[in-house]
Amino acid sequence: MSDLDAIVKELTAYARENGATAVKLIKPQDVVVAQWVRNKCQYGCRHYGKRFTCPPYAPTPAETAEILADYNTALLVEFANLPREKLKEPQWYNKIPKVLYEMERMAFLSGFQKAYCYKGGPCSLCAKCPAEELENPSIFHAKLCKQPKEARPAMEAAGIDVYTTVRRAGFELHVVRERSDVFKTFGLVLLE
Repeated sequence: MSDLDAIVKELTAYARENGATAVKLIKPQDVVVAQWVRNKCQYGCRHYGKRFTCPPYAPTPAETAEILADYNTALLVEFANLPREKLKEPQWYNKIPKVLYEMERMAFLSGFQKAYCYKGGPCSLCAKCPAEELENPSIFHAKLCKQPKEARPAMEAAGIDVYTTVRRAGFELHVVRERSDVFKTFGLVLLE
């Protein structure tokens, strides 16, 4: 078994033990990046400029495309069947980013020094992000992040078209229309 096969097996088991419903090995070249995705963050998301993992602090779509070009292997991690009201509970809302970060860490410690993860949705590591207090946010304010070790950008904040990417990988994803609908989110762990 190769090192890659071994770490994929280990990360998949860890993810499933911690609430992931599926993990799929993909090529980073199959990740779709588009400027319109970031525009949706800037003009439509109430977290814009209020989290250090969101725009304008997150990598631009061009930077994300350049980062993805440096990789050959990634894991797309699905967390499905989550009742929306459960995601408001800190133990659930904070768990998913921590699982993705731990997967990144495990890969790094196993020799995959380029390992890096993207999560879904705004950062939830702190009850209140210092970015919320800034009147004129700039990339230089990101140094005020209280959790720089674990904070990672959301896929959509970095310009990743999550819907097209996960559908390309064979997953099903629909827009949540009602608060009573079950929620699904994804994370991306770049390996090598």
